[in-house]
Amino acid sequence: MSRLEELPPDQSAALSLLLRQRKSYADLAALLQISEQAVHDRAHAALAMLAPAQARGLSSEERLEVGDYLLGQQAGIAERLSTRTFLERSQSARSWAQALAAELAPLAQGQLPEIPAGAEAGPAHGTSHAPAPAAAAGQEQAFTPQRPSSRLGGALILGAILIAVIVAVVLLVSGGGGKPSASATGKGAHAKKTTTSSGPSVHQIVMHSPNPASKSVGVVEVLSEGGKRAFYIEAQNLPPSTHFFYAVWLYNSPTSAEALSKAPPVGNSHRLAGGALLPANAGDYKEILLTRETRKRPKRPGRVVLVGAFSL
Repeated sequence: MSRLEELPPDQSAALSLLLRQRKSYADLAALLQISEQAVHDRAHAALAMLAPAQARGLSSEERLEVGDYLLGQQAGIAERLSTRTFLERSQSARSWAQALAAELAPLAQGQLPEIPAGAEAGPAHGTSHAPAPAAAAGQEQAFTPQRPSSRLGGALILGAILIAVIVAVVLLVSGGGGKPSASATGKGAHAKKTTTSSGPSVHQIVMHSPNPASKSVGVVEVLSEGGKRAFYIEAQNLPPSTHFFYAVWLYNSPTSAEALSKAPPVGNSHRLAGGALLPANAGDYKEILLTRETRKRPKRPGRVVLVGAFSL
């Protein structure tokens, strides 16, 4: 018997409305004419009952964070990035998330957020460490992330990226300045700039495919604080990366292109997510590209999959 069937009716109803109808805590509170906190508490009490053994491996704050992530209740891309990084680094959190996903699958109907694969062993949740040393010329440089110790939103996320890049992203050490094998054509979408309550500026760029028949779409968010900048990209409806990989580039002209990062493999989810620091000269470029690459260290962009009008 599924543990869903053992939940009290009010908890079961809260999960059903949150997942099947994609309601927020506030929407559901208004619908049921109860407080938003009551909705929150019912949903999280239900999650604790669905996978109690795995839940005991996490603190109450960590359970709240992972629960909000799975229920789609995190407000922004920075907060989702924080939780994804936590799940990559914490076996306990990942185990609980996977157990919950198995229980929630009948309600979510395939709409649960992706649970990332585990990263290589490194510092525990909340433990800081120094950034990795620079790689020698011509070598790929891998970075390990610093995970913020609490749910403080965009400012901490930017701080984490400034210390070390998201674990799933590997910097491409290449000379740049190559001529792209495919032109990044098409009009760039309008960008939107906001400032979070935590302080950093968040600049959003919508990416589209130069192929009108493609369903691939993406969003880049540029986080700026204290003169430092980092980007985070999410894309969906991408072909699985079999015998190639996806890469992110800044592009200005056929004689000016700079490789930013190599993305992790894209599988059956058809989704990509990751982030990295932006170089000091990022403002010199006019477009940001997501490309398909077959060479290990490409010196010029490959086939353009997504393109967006880049600005700071």
